[in-house]
Amino acid sequence: MRIVLLGKPGAGKGTQGEFLSKELGIPRIVMSDLLKREVESGSELGGLIKGYMSEGKLVPDEVVYMVLERGIGGLRDFILDGFPRNVKQAEWLDSFLSSRNTELNAVLYFDVSDLIVLRRMMGRLVCERCGRTYNIFYDPPEDIRKCSCGGRLYQRVDDCYDKILRRLDVFREETEPLLEYYRKRGKLVSIDASGGIEDVRKEMLSILRSLEHD
Repeated sequence: MRIVLLGKPGAGKGTQGEFLSKELGIPRIVMSDLLKREVESGSELGGLIKGYMSEGKLVPDEVVYMVLERGIGGLRDFILDGFPRNVKQAEWLDSFLSSRNTELNAVLYFDVSDLIVLRRMMGRLVCERCGRTYNIFYDPPEDIRKCSCGGRLYQRVDDCYDKILRRLDVFREETEPLLEYYRKRGKLVSIDASGGIEDVRKEMLSILRSLEHD
């Protein structure tokens, strides 16, 4: 299967994507990881990407496409997370897959309200020692200052109110139009991501199993 994951920041698509990759035995391709690995490789392309990032600029679509082509390689099945981010990129992906005589099976949209996103992200605490993540609203630590391992808990810089709102605005402006794009093509499947991890997981698997039988 060829699947794209979409969702607001904090919708849980990363967590569900990791599970789905293991459950289906399909590679999960995370665009940000591909770009990071290319930079770390020391390649000429990686140097170009590093230059854009160091200047605080977006990596041009043409460069992103090159990295993604390498990342997909000869894979017939994959889960895409973090791409496409806009309609232009979606059109490129459709064209790229068509050139390989294939297409997407489904685009899973993890639907969640802005309020829940704020609670999930602003409530996050991370252990600096073991990396465990807590949430003061849903999964609080016994001690608000430290993890069960004894490590200090901290809040990520990006998990502040203003930055979360900005990320939501960017999603609404750039990525939300993708929902209509894929809806018109019969690829969009909405999943209620407001519940717990297990509830979302069950709904996601149920939907994918029904697609396999279509």
